[in-house]
Amino acid sequence: MPMHYENPIVYATPDKCVGCKKCEAACVSAHINMPFREAKKRGLPVIPRIKVTKVDNLKFPIQCRHCEDAPCAHACPFGAIRQVDGIVHVKEQLCVGCKMCVMACPFGAIEVGVEGELEQTGRTKQGSAKKCDLCQAWRSSNGKEVCACVEACPKGALQFVDLRQYRQAQAQARVLELAKASALIQNVPSPPLTA
Repeated sequence: MPMHYENPIVYATPDKCVGCKKCEAACVSAHINMPFREAKKRGLPVIPRIKVTKVDNLKFPIQCRHCEDAPCAHACPFGAIRQVDGIVHVKEQLCVGCKMCVMACPFGAIEVGVEGELEQTGRTKQGSAKKCDLCQAWRSSNGKEVCACVEACPKGALQFVDLRQYRQAQAQARVLELAKASALIQNVPSPPLTA
């Protein structure tokens, strides 16, 4: 039975990420309906909706956070980006590739371009906005409950979660951690007072 998430996101745990980029390849495959290697072999343009970035020794997957008050949606002058059921969507047929959403995104999670087999649609050559859509079409057509990137990650660095539930669980874990620390402090004998 599929789980319902009020505010679904892919949550990344950077200390588990090894930078293998399997998430990127899985994302591309899920969106162009062919294996990543086949697309590269054929020279097709591909745009992963998740990007692994390396800073010093830290590897960090960057993808759309599906902001509750999405700046990209407010910035789009054509109404091509909307939030529905907690997921920020791009209506590619309305997008003209102006890149206002790219400039507005605080996470750098949107790219504008053309990918996959090019169709004769009369669209501009710069393409349209591409961002994480939580693999909705792929999950629906393949009966999956998690995104392709989450499924592909060999180290469990990516999780498909409801943001509100995740925050609540983190807060409860922090309260328990503080309670344990407080109990330890109370059991430590006070040093003798010296005059």
